Parts: sequence; structure tokens; C-alpha cells
Amino acid sequence: MAVLQSYQLNTKDKFSTVLYVQNESICSDCILQLKNHFYKYPKNFEIFLSTKSWVRSYFISSTHNLQTYHVIIKEPFVKKSEGIYFDTNLNLFHLPFNGKLPSFDFEDALTKEDIAELNQILNLKLTQHLLHIAWTKMFGWELTYNFGVVLIGKKNFIKKISKLEKILEEKCCDELNRVILDLRYDKGYVIKKLDV
Repeated sequence: MAVLQSYQLNTKDKFSTVLYVQNESICSDCILQLKNHFYKYPKNFEIFLSTKSWVRSYFISSTHNLQTYHVIIKEPFVKKSEGIYFDTNLNLFHLPFNGKLPSFDFEDALTKEDIAELNQILNLKLTQHLLHIAWTKMFGWELTYNFGVVLIGKKNFIKKISKLEKILEEKCCDELNRVILDLRYDKGYVIKKLDV
């Protein structure tokens, strides 16, 4: 947790203002922006916080000569495009974030069940190889890895995601290089070579 402190002169004595930032490791540029505004424009700091879509929440506490700002930075869930991210409720926000996250495209509104399925996909092992996730009402889930494409479909998601995890553990990544792994079948799966 980052802690920044500034001192301002009150009429009678020193008044101390402290800033605590939760999730500061997510975005170093955000911390820099917070520091700059906190030190340069302390009277407008709340206005600044309310304009930043990457601030999940903040509150102020005061005791005697100490005022404390508590700021929580949003954690990106998946990427829409460079600099634009979804939170866990799939609300978009801007974040100057340099971490690696898969991008996500979807048609129509997602249900809570769809979001839960997306969570399961993101909790799979080997997500560091996951580049893109797409969801459509007609075809279901399509996952693009750096080694190929995985088609999961819409039905029996839990069964198919467990099968995918097992396949990834056993065959990744050399055996699955440049393939389409099709798990849309009720029984078994098909591995096809990607066309060059």
C-alpha cells in the first residue's frame, strides 16, 4: 500500500494530509498522477479523484490534525483494447496499465452465468498463453492462445472447461502448436491443424 504525506499550514498549527493507495502495484502511472495532483493541487484532489475512471472508490477520514484519503484503484479483469479494460462487472474504464491481459469481445449483454464462465476461463492454468477471448450467442466461447484456437461452445461448459484444463496440462504447448482444439462435441474433442 503506497502512503504519501503532505503538510499544509492551518491558521493555528500544522495540518497533515495523508494518502493511502490500495492496489498501487497495478498501475505505476496512476500512482504518479495521484502523487502529482496530491502535492500540487491538494484543494482539488477530490475533484481529480472523481474524474478518474480507474479509481474504484475513495473516502476521507479525519482525526485531530490529520486528514487521510483512502484510494482504491480498479483491477483490470480483461482488455477491450490498449488502455481500455473491463472490471469484474464488465464495466469499461481507462487505465494506463502495462500488464498482459487477454482481450475480450462479446455480442449482446452477458448474463451472470456467462460472466461466471469467463471467470473460469481466466482461472485456467496457462492463462499467460491466452491472447483473446470471444463469446457469441450462436457459437459460444472461442479462445485464442499463442499456440492455437480453442472452441468450447455453449452447452456443458463445466464439463468442457475441465476437459480443456486436462488437455492443456497434458499436451501444452508443443503438441498443441498451431492447432484448433474443438471441444463443442458431446463426446470427445477434435484437434485440427491450422491452415498456414
